[in-house]
Amino acid sequence: MKYRNLDLTFSMEDVTFTVLSISNEQIIVPFPRHSHSRNSYELHYISYGYGTLIADDVRYDITPGTFYMTGPQVFHEQIPDPDEPMREYGVYLKVSLPRKGTKSELLRGFLQQSFFFGPAGIEVYELMKRLIGEIEQGPEGHRLMLSALLQELIVEIARLYRTASIQATESVTQSPSNARPSDAHFPDTHLPDDQTYLIIEEAFLYNYRDITLDSLAALLNLSRRQTERLLQQHYNKTFLQKKKEARMSAACILLQAGDKSIASIAYELGYSSPEHFTHAFKNYYHVAPSAYR
Repeated sequence: MKYRNLDLTFSMEDVTFTVLSISNEQIIVPFPRHSHSRNSYELHYISYGYGTLIADDVRYDITPGTFYMTGPQVFHEQIPDPDEPMREYGVYLKVSLPRKGTKSELLRGFLQQSFFFGPAGIEVYELMKRLIGEIEQGPEGHRLMLSALLQELIVEIARLYRTASIQATESVTQSPSNARPSDAHFPDTHLPDDQTYLIIEEAFLYNYRDITLDSLAALLNLSRRQTERLLQQHYNKTFLQKKKEARMSAACILLQAGDKSIASIAYELGYSSPEHFTHAFKNYYHVAPSAYR
């Protein structure tokens, strides 16, 4: 279950966090390659099951107890194991910073990380589980409790980053790609509505076949020009670039599955013919779909 429209904002020192979604769901269908806007952070904890994460073209094996964070403009896709699909706790946050940046060393440690992948302790799991429990049970004072739990979660994750950084400097066997600093921080230029992030990203993630600029603009209650400007400002891409990226990522996943013909994949992606799909795929990846498969 994914909980949206929580209308939950909290502050830690001079940084404001807005919660876009909190979830606990089994990942059965692969998530195609996508990225989040430049002030968004998604926290993932895998409670059980297996799969693969591909982040900026690096593959990571997901196992129970894995924690990973995908921050601003990190391209990633998530592929569940068909026999033991993963169950994931997720928290999706938008961050608003002061114009001169945060004075808090702890929060800088959290925000300056654009990507992290590694094991997490029982504390992160318990906090994620308690967040879902507060939402589902809705006891008196649950909004205050959600805010407190989220702040504790951010502190735990900031400590996790620091510990991993220390270990990386002490061990030559630690892979430097498991944690990556971010250069994408900036004073927040507010979107019209906090849920705009989810609307945009889920439109391309789930409706890449049929989404049009007009339909996306209608979902956002914006004009075509405003929608294009928003995509360029927060994702550094035009609408057509975002749609092509989503379709091509989905194409790779469908081709890897191996149980569908090129023609059926072309239709599923919204192309008018297999030839049109093959031409688009080859232009994008410089290899034919059949050769990629």
